[in-house]
Amino acid sequence: MHTDWETSESAEDYSRNTAAAQWEPMGYPAVFRSLALATTDSDNAPPILDYGCGPGFVDRHVAEKYGRRVIAVDISSSMIDLARSQHSHPLVTYRHVPDSQLDFLGDKEIGGCMSCFVLMQMADSDTQVEICRRIRRTLAPGAMLAVLNTHPDSVGIQFATLRNGEPDRVYQPGDPMTTVLTTDKGVLRLQDYYWRVTDYVHALEAAGFHEVTVEHLPPPPADPTPHPQFLLVRGTA
Repeated sequence: MHTDWETSESAEDYSRNTAAAQWEPMGYPAVFRSLALATTDSDNAPPILDYGCGPGFVDRHVAEKYGRRVIAVDISSSMIDLARSQHSHPLVTYRHVPDSQLDFLGDKEIGGCMSCFVLMQMADSDTQVEICRRIRRTLAPGAMLAVLNTHPDSVGIQFATLRNGEPDRVYQPGDPMTTVLTTDKGVLRLQDYYWRVTDYVHALEAAGFHEVTVEHLPPPPADPTPHPQFLLVRGTA
């Protein structure tokens, strides 16, 4: 089971399986809509921040489809190396942030931030709040933070390719929770943590975001499972 991404093998395993799962409909359209990527003048827009960019396929997609500049950061040097080698783009800057700091960015210079499947990897709520606070400092007034995670109300439910947690188990906030992604490329097991909807909302509000809202997202169209699979939490700087 993967608990960190500091080896090239772990990063490549993650990239291979998430690509095979066809990542784009897995909550990402709602993220892009929240950041108004399709309606913003890309020539004059400030860059987008991707906090926890992983192997970079989302960032290249944003650059290619929407023409937006992206600053993509990750604590894993292996993920950044993979992103630079496989998903480079003139509009995307990849940066390794081993200490999770964003000090290289100025105050209020970012036009929006996405952070996908990152807060659910954090073992304590104080870390979640601190990361959101660091992000908020970089955002222009009125800019949006869009946080995407799997839906905590669907723990234990088997979707087409994904299951979070064990069936019939009751989790408490901060409990370790195994995520299992099954594709034709193999089985990927990830170490995540259980957090309630209210915990994610708290992380943004405690960091100073306002107008915090939630959206309960269904699985991709090809998956008929009648439960919400993803949770999007949005807040305005």
